[in-house]
Amino acid sequence: MVQVQTPYRIKGNVLESCNCETGCNCNFGGFPDHGKCEAIICIDVTEGKFGDVDLSGMKVVLAVKWPKAIHEGEGSAAIFIDESASEAQVGGIATILTGQAGGMPWEILATTLTSLDGPHMKKINMEVNGRNSGFSIDGVLGVKLPPLINPVTNEENEVHIVFPGGGLIWDDGNTCTTSVMKVDQGDIKFDYPGQSAFFAPVEWTNQ
Repeated sequence: MVQVQTPYRIKGNVLESCNCETGCNCNFGGFPDHGKCEAIICIDVTEGKFGDVDLSGMKVVLAVKWPKAIHEGEGSAAIFIDESASEAQVGGIATILTGQAGGMPWEILATTLTSLDGPHMKKINMEVNGRNSGFSIDGVLGVKLPPLINPVTNEENEVHIVFPGGGLIWDDGNTCTTSVMKVDQGDIKFDYPGQSAFFAPVEWTNQ
């Protein structure tokens, strides 16, 4: 019997931070700057549907780590969903993020994970303001994305990484850095201020 996947679409913003140097070599050479990949990603869903379930307004955070490059697998992840979400919304977004609904990037990323913690229902504090965005979960994690600063002019330096043919998670990433980037959740524990970050609009679907 052919399994019919529930159609979905998500439009929103991604706040991405990792332990790589600014710009993240994974975007160019496919391998992290320091051997392993450790990241915290926040998803701000501005519009979305999973079947008949409205996903608009959802806030989701993933804390993830891989011992080597992402595509080499053996990753661990913790998923946090804002406590305001309904049971139907939680079921829909969890199905998407675990790759069960198909569609990029999640059907690929899910295959790189060997352990998954959650989803945990938490209050997610989020400020979405381009290169001055941030998010936190009290007692668990926090990320703050300040813009890059030109050392000569001391002004904000806007730099984009663009994938004309489409990137894995996003197509156009506005490059930032981190003043805060830390998590303490079970086996996922790290602290990387001053490293790579991006603010990027996203549109995902399995159609």
